[in-house]
Amino acid sequence: MNKVYYIKFKKREDLGSVSEKALKVFLKAPFLGLIQENDLVGIKIHFGEEGNRGYVKPEIVKPIAEALKKRSQRVFITDTNTLYIGRRSNAVDHIKLAEEHKFTLANIGIPVIIADGLSGRNYKSVDINGRHLKDVKIASDIVHADFLLCLSHMTGHMQTGFGATIKNLGMGCASRAGKLEQHSNVLPEISKDKCSGCAACIKWCSADAIIMEDKKAIIIQNKCIGCGECTVACKIGAIAIKWSENIKNLQEKMVEYALGVVKSIGAKNTYYINFLNHITKDCDCMAKGEPPICGDIGIMASADPVSLDKASVDEILKENGEDVFKKGYPDIGWADQLRHAEEMGLGSTNYQLEIVE
Repeated sequence: MNKVYYIKFKKREDLGSVSEKALKVFLKAPFLGLIQENDLVGIKIHFGEEGNRGYVKPEIVKPIAEALKKRSQRVFITDTNTLYIGRRSNAVDHIKLAEEHKFTLANIGIPVIIADGLSGRNYKSVDINGRHLKDVKIASDIVHADFLLCLSHMTGHMQTGFGATIKNLGMGCASRAGKLEQHSNVLPEISKDKCSGCAACIKWCSADAIIMEDKKAIIIQNKCIGCGECTVACKIGAIAIKWSENIKNLQEKMVEYALGVVKSIGAKNTYYINFLNHITKDCDCMAKGEPPICGDIGIMASADPVSLDKASVDEILKENGEDVFKKGYPDIGWADQLRHAEEMGLGSTNYQLEIVE
């Protein structure tokens, strides 16, 4: 049975304490003994959207990077470009934003590399023979890494119920073409009866797929990329996605992309850490100023991404006495990603929790 290491937060922890605890669970990583002097070691992270507060901070990354550099001097920190247009949609602006959030060579001791290149077009196809996809388009520099440490801030999510390690692997390591492939059948619709004509959705749409007609917003279906951000931008609930088969397929495609990442690097060469603090209804791409939906829980880590996400969800639900993710998005069956991950051999939902003091 796979071990999941768990270090609890005793109170509202300061950044120094969180950093110390993160290092403790990181040092449990089995792959540490395998890293050789010249190996390329990637730390996969979300650098935080502009205005977001929940992302994993550079103060947490630095001690982990220092520990990795004792094994190899070729350690780097990485993310991929976003599907939607913004400061993380190209490598130049993405790196500038990362620097504003203090992810710099001077501050954390390792360089920032955007894994799918200048505009998100650099990828390698990885064969997986999945239910939906025969191959997946993974960011080139993820595939080229010898080892990968995945640091994930757990949140709710409008399309997957929750987002943690599986999402960080599957969506976060995909090229732009890969992200589009995952979202391809998830298209929103606008209710003319509910639409107030405020145009908030138009400002959020990165694909210029929403226009005004007779003082009502309409989505141009053949331009829509399916990112779903307009559903969050609309505060009166006039925009909705037909959650059901489409969203289930998105979760399963995301899992198949995650499998492609692990297959390309090797399961024994990966390790995962989930941060269960400042958990918001929406992900770190969207949650700007959102209050947490529950209290801070702790940090979990495992060499199995499925065990880790399952243990993380279990602990959050146990601590809160309710399903906070289902409460946020009642129509999303978040367990679909875990079920398909287990079916595809990405990992196991059975785990052994080991408390780290």
